[in-house]
Amino acid sequence: MPLSLPVVPESYDPATVELCSFNDAVPGFLEGSDTPRAYLERCLDVIAVREPSIKAFVVMDIEAARVAADQSTERYKAGKSLSRIDGMPFAVKDLFKTADFPTELNSPLLKGERHRFDSAHVYAMRKGGAVILGKTTLPELGSGQPAVTRNPFDLDRSPGGSSSGSGASVGAAMLPVAIGSQGRGSVLRPASFCGNVALKPTYGAVHSGGMLWRSPSYSTIGIHSSNITDCWRTAWQIAQTVGGDPGHPGLFGEAEITSLKPKRLIRLDTLGWAITESGIQQQFEIFLGKLKKEGVEIVTRHDDPAVEAFEQALATIPDFQPDLSAWEMQWPALLVRNRGRDQIKERLVERFEFGERMTLDQYRVTLKALNKLREAFGVLEGTADAFITLPTPTMPPVGDATGDSVYGDPSSCLEAPAWSLPILQESGLPLGIQLLGNKHQDYQLGQIGKWMMETFLR
Repeated sequence: MPLSLPVVPESYDPATVELCSFNDAVPGFLEGSDTPRAYLERCLDVIAVREPSIKAFVVMDIEAARVAADQSTERYKAGKSLSRIDGMPFAVKDLFKTADFPTELNSPLLKGERHRFDSAHVYAMRKGGAVILGKTTLPELGSGQPAVTRNPFDLDRSPGGSSSGSGASVGAAMLPVAIGSQGRGSVLRPASFCGNVALKPTYGAVHSGGMLWRSPSYSTIGIHSSNITDCWRTAWQIAQTVGGDPGHPGLFGEAEITSLKPKRLIRLDTLGWAITESGIQQQFEIFLGKLKKEGVEIVTRHDDPAVEAFEQALATIPDFQPDLSAWEMQWPALLVRNRGRDQIKERLVERFEFGERMTLDQYRVTLKALNKLREAFGVLEGTADAFITLPTPTMPPVGDATGDSVYGDPSSCLEAPAWSLPILQESGLPLGIQLLGNKHQDYQLGQIGKWMMETFLR
C-alpha cells in the first residue's frame, strides 16, 4: 500500500489503481517478513495523509488498534493465527452498535449514545483476530443530511451514501475493509463512486444483529473492500462465526473464491437506464461487447418475453417502496422525533410523519406488491448464471448529494445478492458494474466477478 499515491489521484484507471489489499500481505505474516502491526502502521500512514481531506471517520482508537495488531503479530509468530482475516484493520459504519465507540448516526439527538455490546459482525471479526480501527460516516440518521465525507478521487464530489465513510475509506486506500449497510443502494452506489469492491449479501445471509435504523423487510449489512478475496473472506468469517439472521440459513459457498466464467448473463435495464448519463451508458455497452467477444451470451428484454415481464415488474418499485420504507422506519424514527423534532432536518421529519399517517391496511398493500415482484423474479431463476446491470445512473455528484438509488432498489427488494465491481471508468473517475443473482448465489456471483476482474483488468 504505497504512500506514493498523491493526496487526490490525477485520474482513475481501474487496471492500475492500488488500494489496500490485506490478503496479499498475509504470506509475509506467515513467513515472518511482515507483521500485522507493520501493516496497520502503513494504513495509519495513509490515513494521516488522506483523512484530513476525505473525512471518512467519525472516531478512531489508534492505540487500541495497535494493541490488537500486536496481539495478532504474536499469534502469527507462534503459528496460531485465528482466521484468514487475523490482523486485518477494518472500520464500521456508525449505524452499528460497538462496545468501544459511541453510535451516533450523525445526529445531535444521539450524541454520545453508547452500547455495552458489539454488533454480531463486529463480534465475529474480533473473534477472527481482525483489528477494529474506528467508525465511519453516514448521512443524518442514515438518509438525511449528507455526511461531510468527500470522494477520494475528486474532493469536489460526493462519495455516495449512505455508507459514505465506509466506501471512501477503502477507495482512499486507507483500509482493506469497511462495513456498511444497504436499505436501497447504500452499499452498491458508494462502491461505484469510490472505486471499491462491495458485496450486498442475500437478505439474512450475514448476521445483521446490532444494526440500527433499518427497514426490516430488506435492509442488510454490506462489505466494502479493496478486492474480491478480502471481501469474501470477511463475509465468510462473519457467517461462519455468527451465521445469518435468525430464521435464515446463512451464507452459502466455500471459504475461498475461485474464478468462474459465465456462459449466460441477463442484462437488466431497470428504471435506471432511462435516466443514466450517456457516458455511463456508452461504457456499459462497450463492456457488454467485450463480454460477448469472450463468448458470454447476453440476454436482454428484447430477446426473452420472461425478461421483459420482469423488467415491467421492476418498474413497479416506486409504487410501493417509499410507503413500505416509511412504515417500517417508524420505530425508532418516531421515538427520536419525539425526543427532539427541531434537531432533525425537515425532509426526514416529513418522511417519518408520512409513515405515521399510514394505516396497517396500507402497509399490507405494499407487502403484497413486494411479494408480487419477488414472484416475477423467481420465474427467471436458473435461466442464466447472473444478471448484469449498473450500480448508479450518474457519476459522483459535485457537492453533497449522495446519488440515486434506482439501481440499488432491485437487489434490496428482491432479497438478492449483488456485487459492485470497479471495472470501468468514465471521465477519469471510477464506475462499477453490478452483478445480481437469485437468493444464495453470493458465492457464484463473486466467482464471476473474480473472472471478470482477472480477464479485463490484467
